[in-house]
Amino acid sequence: MDFIFNLAEENAIPIFVAGDLGHRPQWPNWLLEKFINKMNQYSANIILCFGQHDIPQHNVELISTSAVGVLLESHYVISAEYWDEQYVAAFHYGERIKKSIPPKGEKVEMALAHQMVVENQPDDYPGQVADNAKSLLKRFPQYRLILCGDNHKPFVVEHEGRILVNPGSMMRSTADQTDHKPRVYLWDGEVVEPVYLPIEEGVISREHIDISKERDGRITAYVDRLKTNYEIGLDFKKNMVEHFKANRTRKEIEGRVWGAMEE
Repeated sequence: MDFIFNLAEENAIPIFVAGDLGHRPQWPNWLLEKFINKMNQYSANIILCFGQHDIPQHNVELISTSAVGVLLESHYVISAEYWDEQYVAAFHYGERIKKSIPPKGEKVEMALAHQMVVENQPDDYPGQVADNAKSLLKRFPQYRLILCGDNHKPFVVEHEGRILVNPGSMMRSTADQTDHKPRVYLWDGEVVEPVYLPIEEGVISREHIDISKERDGRITAYVDRLKTNYEIGLDFKKNMVEHFKANRTRKEIEGRVWGAMEE
């Protein structure tokens, strides 16, 4: 956070956050206090739209009951649609990017959206629903910059001089982010430049995942072997009898199993 705030102050620019300022709608008091104390040390504004992790029950009407609601009320952060220095079209979680009509005399520069957008095709999980970055740029030519959140993978897509930026997550929070390099982007009105956050290498481990996969593989193999030896039905006791017939099991173990089933 210090790195980002210093970067903003050095360039005399605000900080735009495309949703999910926090991981949960409610923050513990000590975290809220730390964040407020940090904001008091710097002059940079935080302009944001709301992500699902900011909103209680994923209902934007309940934002006032959240930690972000406290920060909004105390003016430590600013919801994008109420920032009066530049017109920014804000699309909170649950809203879709659309054409926006600015107040008279204002010019639209940016769309700030917490929306699942991918660089190419959705591939993170089966059935993922996401918008294609270039398609959004083609559909909404009024925006010079579209800043998106929700997708934790960083990418930049350009089309006819306009840009869509998806910065990705600020931290490495899952084991599949071992190669992720957290970053922010500087925008000068024409081009964007990535600025990588200082991180410690080699602190993310996949060992627990590999162990889990190995265990799951053994269980799957065991179940498959059982299936080849006898037909599994819905009667649990009958299934156990068939299992003991098909697999050599010590009588002591059988006795304990039947005893446990009778308790």
